[in-house]
Amino acid sequence: MTLNLTNEMIRQLVIVGVIAYALGNINPAIIIGKMYHVDIRKEGSGNPGMTNTMRVIGLKAGIAVLIVDVLKAFTAVKIGYFLGDVLGAMVAFGAVVIGHCFPVVLGFKGGKGVAASLGAALALNWQSAVLALLVAAAFFIITRRVSVCSISAALAYPAVIWLFNPDCTYFAMGAAVFLILMHIPNIIRLFRGQEKALTLGHRDRNQAEDEADDVASEVAADAEEPAAEAESDSEPEQEADQNKESEEVKVVNDPLTAEEKDALKSDQQVIEDIETGESPVAAAATQDATLIGAQTQEAVRPEPEPMDYYAGVEIPELGDDCKKIAVIGNGSFGTAMANLLVYNGHDVTLYGRNQKAIELMKETRMNDHYLPYAILSDRITYTSDIKEAVRGKSIVVFAVPTQKFREVSLQCAPYLEDGVIAVNLAKGIEQKTLKRLSEIAVETIPSATYVALSGPSHAEEIVRNFPAGVVVVSRNKAAAEEIQDVFMSEQFRVYTQDDMIGVEIAGAVKNVIAIATGISDGMKLGSNARAALMTRAVHEITRLGVAMGANKDTFSGLSGIGDLIVTCSTNLSRNRRCGLLIGLGLEAEDAVKRVGSVVEGYYTAEAVTELAAKHNVDMPICNVTNKVLKGELEPEKALRMLMSRSRKDELQ
Repeated sequence: MTLNLTNEMIRQLVIVGVIAYALGNINPAIIIGKMYHVDIRKEGSGNPGMTNTMRVIGLKAGIAVLIVDVLKAFTAVKIGYFLGDVLGAMVAFGAVVIGHCFPVVLGFKGGKGVAASLGAALALNWQSAVLALLVAAAFFIITRRVSVCSISAALAYPAVIWLFNPDCTYFAMGAAVFLILMHIPNIIRLFRGQEKALTLGHRDRNQAEDEADDVASEVAADAEEPAAEAESDSEPEQEADQNKESEEVKVVNDPLTAEEKDALKSDQQVIEDIETGESPVAAAATQDATLIGAQTQEAVRPEPEPMDYYAGVEIPELGDDCKKIAVIGNGSFGTAMANLLVYNGHDVTLYGRNQKAIELMKETRMNDHYLPYAILSDRITYTSDIKEAVRGKSIVVFAVPTQKFREVSLQCAPYLEDGVIAVNLAKGIEQKTLKRLSEIAVETIPSATYVALSGPSHAEEIVRNFPAGVVVVSRNKAAAEEIQDVFMSEQFRVYTQDDMIGVEIAGAVKNVIAIATGISDGMKLGSNARAALMTRAVHEITRLGVAMGANKDTFSGLSGIGDLIVTCSTNLSRNRRCGLLIGLGLEAEDAVKRVGSVVEGYYTAEAVTELAAKHNVDMPICNVTNKVLKGELEPEKALRMLMSRSRKDELQ
């Protein structure tokens, strides 16, 4: 093709390019996702294209996205033909695909251009497009992988278009190279054997399980490397981790030394209460005989003998509705939830990395380390093999500390089934990265549909079948409703939410506030001070959450005020017990060791203050608490700083 471009032709080609690029910016995946209450950019692979829509939402939504993407590109190229003949069509082809892959309206982060390329190719020369599509279909039948189909079609396209329109051959070569470059992460996973086949989203899976194939998880290369490293840990290193876990003990089993007792400079009653895990305030209340009965339910004093608190609860026979569930982490919360889910009629496997601890739980039907005196269901399956725990499960519940979630989820990633729902029980913010757990999940387990469970829910009470109300949050409404059904029982009420940011921020920050209220109680500042701290903390948490894009109403709900109340007021809270010990005179690190289990607020405090600075949010309680935890500020001085702040209106 000889190019003799006049100024008028150049002007028309520029107009064609602008129109085509604008059409490419139209993203039906995001629009359709909103109709299903799903932000497609934050679910699955995060790619706002056809395959991710099909995987997250379902076949119908995926087909709708495909049709719109094909039509917009087809229209763009036809406009190009009308204004600039074959050259205009090729310009439109390139511009619409680039607009689809790098849309300015979405911060230059769009789809991979497969559907748009198909529509453009059909408009440029339908015969060659159909032949390339047949090549893709053949590779689909052989491999069942969308990425292989796309790459094979791209490779075939220059050859088949040469048969019908030789003038477009070089352009077709460039388009093929571009499409292949967009699939480099898929190519890497293909060579590693990690490219999976497509499954449908929850809404359509029951209607058409055999009608689709999967695109691989959009795990970045830097996220895959840690997974490989995690899998290659040596046995001695794993054993060291197991031994470390088995050495962790609770306050009740680790009495204060004489030196620590002297350092606390407190009366004998306070020392005894700290050793049993009770707060001085709660202990003082139990001295009133009329309150003893009410307080013992909340206390962690050992019962005289083991009890099966679910005795008499009839386990339903769910048939096809029975879910295969893995619970990763045999701490207090993981154990309590595994027990609850079994009594809800589901098939549950509980994983713990300490093989001896797992074997002991299997033998005794108790988690004596974390939940003494509570007998567990004999239907729980136990394992210390993470592959055995995860493989074949439709729901995986993560009950591991926040700072371990990235590592553990990467270890699980290779064994997760297509379409699995990942439920996270932890509440915190990752240090250094300042990422919420849902953001980490996008990087480590992008093929899973992520759900977080939050709200006032102490494991010590759940395992005793006490009433509780929690919230499950997901950007995928169908997944949230499914987890609601799975976890709901007569004593465990579950609500749904879609404000992931609000729920995660509320759950993380309340742990820091619980340490602050514990310090206040340890200093014997009274219930007025505790109430003031908690109330002002609601303002702090809300300010940060709203600044990050959360719904203000979330902080008035179970995951907000509800969780804040239970964490700041009861002696079952590890964060509050840590604060109590600091308020009584122990250094922060010693207090954390004394509590004996993970104190999430201790690790989250610095991340919260950094987030507050990043979003220019005033959080004085969290700031001074962080300084106390870092040893930069004495509790007494922190109190004076808070009380001497400038006057202001309460609602500001």
